[in-house]
Amino acid sequence: MILRILISLIFVGTATLKLTGRVAPDWKRWGYPRVFMYATGVAELAALALLWSPGLELLGAAGLGLVLLGALATLIKQHEGRSHVVFTALTLLLVIVQSYRSLVS
Repeated sequence: MILRILISLIFVGTATLKLTGRVAPDWKRWGYPRVFMYATGVAELAALALLWSPGLELLGAAGLGLVLLGALATLIKQHEGRSHVVFTALTLLLVIVQSYRSLVS
C-alpha cells in the first residue's frame, strides 16, 4: 500500500506539471508537440487509476512502465542530467516491484 501511494504521489506530481504546461519548454526543446505532453499527462493519470483498480493493477503498472521507458529514452537521448535519469529509473523500479507484489498477493 505504501509503495502504491509513493508511486501515486510521483505520478500525480509529474502529470500536474504536464497538464499545467510547466514543463512545456522541455518538451519543445526535445522536439515533442505540446499535445503529446498533455496526452502523456492524461495517460499517466489513467494508468494510475488502473493501478488502484482491483484486477487491473498490472494493466496500470504496464501503462506507467511504458511512460517511464519513453521518459528514460528521451532523457538519455537528449543528454539530460544524471539525476533526472536516475529518478526515472528508480521510479520504474518501484513500478516493477509493485507489479510483482500484485502478482504474488
